[in-house]
Amino acid sequence: MADQYIDACRQELEKLVSREPDLDAALLCSVDGLPVAFACENELETDSMSAMCSSMLSLGDALSIQGGDESCIQVVTQSRGCTFALIHAGDDMLLALMGNRSLKLGMLLGHARKEVEIIVELMSKSNAHDKKGKAASLFKNKEPALLEELVNRVVREAQDKQ
Repeated sequence: MADQYIDACRQELEKLVSREPDLDAALLCSVDGLPVAFACENELETDSMSAMCSSMLSLGDALSIQGGDESCIQVVTQSRGCTFALIHAGDDMLLALMGNRSLKLGMLLGHARKEVEIIVELMSKSNAHDKKGKAASLFKNKEPALLEELVNRVVREAQDKQ
């Protein structure tokens, strides 16, 4: 994953957390539970949080499949002091938002959906940029001598047959 993409996601998450006073943390991680980017007001164990969030969303997906759907839209967990919203961010990522008890559930989910749109757009741009870079490097590293060697070998074989 490109550092540029990770930095852009981290900046987006930091903007979100700073603009919403009742939002305590935002975490982007892979569906495998690996942290990608995060922003939080307090200390956050991103490795364990990523793993737990991934597991919770996977369980939500499994329950949805049992109910006849393809996957869940979101998983929400509430306690006395905070609310977590987990939502898919494309096929390979998930977004976790943690708000304090003052943050309304609808507001939290609204933030989550908007942020997912931004992250998916950043992913698309990053993937397009990576593909362009790979194509350019393949073309740049392509050795023209290979074609020349092939032509020379075919010419030699033709001459040997005569």
